[in-house]
Amino acid sequence: MSFFAKLKQRCGKLLIVGTVCGLSVLAAGIHSDYKKQVAKTSFQDAKFVPVDPANPDVAQIAVLWGDPATGPSAMLLKMKKGGGALHTHTSDYHLSLIQGTMKHWLKGEQEADAKPLGPGSYWFQPGNQPHGNSCLTDECVMFIKWEGKRDAKLAE
Repeated sequence: MSFFAKLKQRCGKLLIVGTVCGLSVLAAGIHSDYKKQVAKTSFQDAKFVPVDPANPDVAQIAVLWGDPATGPSAMLLKMKKGGGALHTHTSDYHLSLIQGTMKHWLKGEQEADAKPLGPGSYWFQPGNQPHGNSCLTDECVMFIKWEGKRDAKLAE
């Protein structure tokens, strides 16, 4: 068999292997899309539970999808008037304010200088960055999408 015939045979085999691998990746991607499910919860049906059972009236969450203790998730958070302590979270989060008026500020900034944010406002908060939030109205309701687990600790 000539050199070119062997090269053609090898290239043919590589083409077949490459095609099979490519189709496998495509099929896996399509299959993973089928695992996604519609998530739908009306506000009235959201199951709110206290963030801290010892202080059930301060803040409550309703998990919409995922597991906040271990990985990405989305939730509704209801918070009473107040707040303000600088704190951090391990994970990044995206927040959209649904109801109420809030302030959000970073370490080194003053709460008094933070601009009040109303319904429809949004912020992205990187993980491990000290920040503060306060609710200026009787109650604030937020939608939060966590990139990883949800946790909180007071900043130093």
